[in-house]
Amino acid sequence: MDAHQDPLETPLDRMGASRRRFLSLAGLSTGAAALSACATGGGSGDEDSGGSDGAGVAEGGGEVSDENPFGVEEGSSVDVVIFNGGYGDQYAIDAGVKFEELHPEVTAEVSSTVNIQPDLQPRFIGGDPPDLFDNSGAQSMNASALISDGSLSELGALIEAPSLDGGTIGDSLLPGVLAPGTYSGSLYALNYMYTVFALWYSASQFEEQGWGAPATWADVMSIGEAAASQDLALFAWGGQNAADYFHELALSMAIKEGGIEVGHALDRLEEGAYEQPSVVDAFAAIEEAVQAGYFLAGGAGIQHTEAQTEWVTGAAVMYPSGSWIENEQRSTTPEGYDMTGCATPMLSDAATMGPGAIHGAAGEPFMVPSQAANGAGGLEFLRVMLSKEQCENFSQLTSSMTIVKDTVPEDGFGSTALSSVSSMIDTAGEDVFTYNFTDWYGMGETFKPLWAEFLNGDITADEARERSQAAIDEIREDDSREKFDVE
Repeated sequence: MDAHQDPLETPLDRMGASRRRFLSLAGLSTGAAALSACATGGGSGDEDSGGSDGAGVAEGGGEVSDENPFGVEEGSSVDVVIFNGGYGDQYAIDAGVKFEELHPEVTAEVSSTVNIQPDLQPRFIGGDPPDLFDNSGAQSMNASALISDGSLSELGALIEAPSLDGGTIGDSLLPGVLAPGTYSGSLYALNYMYTVFALWYSASQFEEQGWGAPATWADVMSIGEAAASQDLALFAWGGQNAADYFHELALSMAIKEGGIEVGHALDRLEEGAYEQPSVVDAFAAIEEAVQAGYFLAGGAGIQHTEAQTEWVTGAAVMYPSGSWIENEQRSTTPEGYDMTGCATPMLSDAATMGPGAIHGAAGEPFMVPSQAANGAGGLEFLRVMLSKEQCENFSQLTSSMTIVKDTVPEDGFGSTALSSVSSMIDTAGEDVFTYNFTDWYGMGETFKPLWAEFLNGDITADEARERSQAAIDEIREDDSREKFDVE
């Protein structure tokens, strides 16, 4: 953990903050037209410099070809800044080597920092931003402001460009991964990493016990009963900062049960959104596990990493999390644990969405400044990063997925967790869902303590839903807060 990272901030928080900073402009239902006009303007207007044209699209001064679709100029250099967080920077260094192999007359200068906003804001103000940067971490830049003042180039040309592997970049991407970086029909952020939310367990332990991966909540409770007979908890939990991981689990089960519209109703902050039948059932399911004593004692007083360490060292048998979990717990997971994920369980066999449906979302946004000296080089660096070779390298280094399809082998480069994520994505196909309201309205500080009380048995499922509904009602009725459109 870097010195500037809040120890109470979870990966879920960081993903939410990153999306919120972008979406606070991108999805506003009021004032969108005026902001759209600003977002497509700006830039140096100097095409020969490799910056952007008047439409905010990066272009270079070199010869354009299938091998050089953005016209990166020979003799130029590309300045790339990476957030050196949980994924490190080696994947970008390696992409720089590949970039120079493809463009031997161009220099790739890759640097990294944990202080994106403090380091880069002076460069933006001075008119000398990098050509490409990874706007991530607790100190990321305000993407809404960058778009509104015309400081970012559009990335649509990247998606239409030829992939190093054949076809176009767009053809190679997983479903829905461009939506988080799109504003008013224009792409301004390319989210490189793909997260699948799942239930995680030790495959070796499950095999030893004769347990199968749970497909339904009834299966989960059966495992809980068997675990309790051996003085094991079903779930570990970190009540100080990550009880809301179980809120994600509940809402994902509710959406699988009732369909996509369940999530839309929550995103619209509708009256009665938490009274939808599948949401009621999902909260009741969690309450059933609480009342059965299936949550590890002491969770209220510990943080997420402590809870996760209790889980991987054998005190509990399952944990809900995003697919960052293996990388986050790499130093504490015993050899032979065989960490594996399975899709969110169905509440019943009659669920609207099939058993393979997943909650998936893209994160880790990369951006090309409109005043970049070599914006074309920034786009080309991203094109290299989106090759199967570089995506495979990222996954092998970090045990995490990128947004490019078919880049993880069946054995997951020796990672059971990564292999299971790839398998879940393949099984889901187009059957992928997400919800946004918790990120849009920054509701972590509401749901964390609420769910800590719920999981500790201090409030009932009905009370938890009533308080959740009251929280979204308050936002909906507050005319001073901007609201987001939901399709």
